[in-house]
Amino acid sequence: MQLITYNSVLGFIINVLITGLLIWIWLGTGYKVKGGLIKVKSGPFRATIRIEEIKRLSKTKSPFTAPALSVDRLEILYGKYDVMSISPKNETEFIRLLVTENPHIQIDKKLADYNNS
Repeated sequence: MQLITYNSVLGFIINVLITGLLIWIWLGTGYKVKGGLIKVKSGPFRATIRIEEIKRLSKTKSPFTAPALSVDRLEILYGKYDVMSISPKNETEFIRLLVTENPHIQIDKKLADYNNS
């Protein structure tokens, strides 16, 4: 049994909704650093990370779902066991901003761009 068909109204509606959600995620993904927080949005999904709770930053190419539009991602370990992968446009400046607010953040050795500048 095929749920989504090209000849059914239900199939068309489901297809439009899924396409709309994907476009919303693609165009609505971003990160804002303000007041000691990183506010992450990806379409209808929202998350907030307290910069003071960040323990480690590292590079990852994990293909798993994350509010990141690139495969080259920055993995943030924060809180007790929380992990978030993001892909800021200017990774070096983003890391500098975070380390300025929390100098105790551990930087992975793979983040050579940050360490060498």
